[in-house]
Amino acid sequence: MTEQAGRTIEVRGFLHLYKFFKEKNWPIPLIMELEEPTTGTQLAEKLGIPLDEIEIVFINGFAESLDYAIQPGDRVAFVPPGCPGPYRMALGFYAKNQKNKFNFVRK
Repeated sequence: MTEQAGRTIEVRGFLHLYKFFKEKNWPIPLIMELEEPTTGTQLAEKLGIPLDEIEIVFINGFAESLDYAIQPGDRVAFVPPGCPGPYRMALGFYAKNQKNKFNFVRK
């Protein structure tokens, strides 16, 4: 791995957040340089993704809360509220999402 690759993260959006990325003309995945750890909340704010559009964030394939520290080299995916599927509990949405004030918000 090059030194440059060791300071980057891959960022994706699921469901309608994928459309958000496409509307911004961002590549999928969006490769971003990350000099130091950041949280999912900070990253979303930097990208202009409204926090009420995010239920959970996947980091390297695992569901994490928005305050989880993202490290250089991580793969990140934002998941919007209401993502369907019976596996929500198994994937950890509920357990990792208790502090998110947008948890299970219906629009």
